[in-house]
Amino acid sequence: MIVKNEERNIKRCIDSVKELVDEIVIVDTGSTDDTLNIIKKLPNVKLFHFDWCNDFSLARNYSIDNASGEYILVLDADEYVIDGSRDELKRVISKNKIGRLQINSNYKKDNLEYISKAYVSRFFPCNVRYNGAIHEQLETQLPRMDMDFIVGHSGYYETNKSERNIPLLLKEIQKNPNDTYYMFQLGKELRINKRYEKSFYFLLQAYHLTSKNVSFYNELIVELINCGKECNKKEVLQIIKQNEETLKNVSDFHFAKGLFYLEYCLKNPSIADQYLNNIESSFLTCIDLKDNLHSEYVIGTSSCLAPYNLGVFYEVTGNITKAKEYYIMSHDQGYQQATKRLEMLNLA
Repeated sequence: MIVKNEERNIKRCIDSVKELVDEIVIVDTGSTDDTLNIIKKLPNVKLFHFDWCNDFSLARNYSIDNASGEYILVLDADEYVIDGSRDELKRVISKNKIGRLQINSNYKKDNLEYISKAYVSRFFPCNVRYNGAIHEQLETQLPRMDMDFIVGHSGYYETNKSERNIPLLLKEIQKNPNDTYYMFQLGKELRINKRYEKSFYFLLQAYHLTSKNVSFYNELIVELINCGKECNKKEVLQIIKQNEETLKNVSDFHFAKGLFYLEYCLKNPSIADQYLNNIESSFLTCIDLKDNLHSEYVIGTSSCLAPYNLGVFYEVTGNITKAKEYYIMSHDQGYQQATKRLEMLNLA
């Protein structure tokens, strides 16, 4: 682990993983709160110090250099193991592969709570090292496998790390002007920071330079649609068309489409009739995917969130019977916003 000023999170993280690993190596990069005192009270922790130089890879590699195990598990202090076992770690080791943990990140948007899900390479042989000053990647050709290992992440909850990350990403792009991964990450950070025009510019650049077989391609398309929704970009219509087949089994793609068409109709009422049916069909496709093999990045896009937004669509267009039907579907899956809408409609 590398840490800085994590007094609120560090013990939770260590407690969640201490029974699964043989040693714990923590590299502090300049904490000024109570982080160090908390670490020193924890048993069987090796603590080292690293002078921060705006390079996550250097700090991470220093932590690996000080570990003695044959395989390395990397966590951040604002993460914690929800579900995982030593047997699962051993299974990956036996195959000599890179293990990808499922990381569930809690975040808030427009006062609503969401959980995004991603598989991230975090378990690997001790001779592998990181590259990249930010959003660092493992330098290895070893095959990767998804693990039955779930980690919670609270670092994005009511926090904004964009001000720290954006300058580092811009610096990396200056060094590597055609690095589409950094363009993608910069676009995401700018969107989070609500700098939508600039975000769309970098995401669109990445799109034109990225092949469909890269690991982040699907997420790039979803980001483009979500960002284009905010700044009313007509180009998104063509991007959607170009990717219907490629992302047909990605629920977030269809969910983002539904939200984009809804916003596009509101902002362009003179041509709204052309796209009203697309709103309905996009959210219905999300619901259809729920019981089929599909990818989902934000938990709920194929379950509770899709019927809720379909309910909103029907309510706005005056079909209250259908609205209630889909609000009930969302409510039955535990979505509180749907419950509130049902209460409002029943009171009306």
